[in-house]
Amino acid sequence: MRLAVIILGLLLLLAVGWWRHEHPAHPAPVDASLYETDMTEALLRTILPALPPPAPPVCFLAFGDGRTSPSREFIARFAGSQPAVRSCAAAASPPIGRYFDASTGREGLIVHIVSFKEIIPGTCDYLVRFSNLPEGHDRFTYRIAKIGGDWVLESRRPA
Repeated sequence: MRLAVIILGLLLLLAVGWWRHEHPAHPAPVDASLYETDMTEALLRTILPALPPPAPPVCFLAFGDGRTSPSREFIARFAGSQPAVRSCAAAASPPIGRYFDASTGREGLIVHIVSFKEIIPGTCDYLVRFSNLPEGHDRFTYRIAKIGGDWVLESRRPA
């Protein structure tokens, strides 16, 4: 009986260990360079002016499930844009469900590019989450394609 309890306990520990390995509490960061493309820039340049009023003065950009920050070089592509684009690392989030620029105190929102998938060469679907929308209505799939040398938004649908 004692041996059965010990074996059962070891099997349970093994199962819990495997589960935690396969399902970490915090998603691993992604390679931001995979997201930092002309296609992603074109998508953001299409999304930002279309934000419903009142548009926030600043948007914080994040990549992947783990909210990886983009590089300074990628953020520099958006110099002078309205709303301003900052890295998600520049956001402060007190426990009130809103995001603020840590250096200026301006309220903003997180534009979180969760994932992207190439459908055919030159056409990708992006899953984007917006922090200012209610849970369950905060994710959209955008399809962007290269047409005549320019990146064009083909569709936007709830995810």
